[in-house]
Amino acid sequence: MKPVHIVILIVISVGLALGVSFYGDTSKYVCFAEADAIALEKPDMKLHVVTTLSKTKPQVYDPQTDPNYFEFYASDTTGMEKKVIYRNAKPTDLDKTDKVVLIGYTRGDHFEAKDILKKCPSKYEKK
Repeated sequence: MKPVHIVILIVISVGLALGVSFYGDTSKYVCFAEADAIALEKPDMKLHVVTTLSKTKPQVYDPQTDPNYFEFYASDTTGMEKKVIYRNAKPTDLDKTDKVVLIGYTRGDHFEAKDILKKCPSKYEKK
């Protein structure tokens, strides 16, 4: 085999390896019902759920007892409400946000959020 052919094979194999690694790390935007269904087959698949915070249910956060436990309820785009547990400090100004994207996994009766992305409504309003 010529050295050019070996280099071409190496480049192709590295390209395929990168493609497979990126494909395996992608996550999907779903609602809570879809997240529950996906969790039955693939419990460790990271999912994105677009939600709004429930203003009627209480939020549990006591930094003196456990600063890395925050529990709240959120409704997805279909209206389904679910308990969310975030094992980190409560994000600042979370109550002022319009939409919240939860990134994480379904665990039994709740959604375990690994990350929370918030949309600041004042940033996008016309003045």
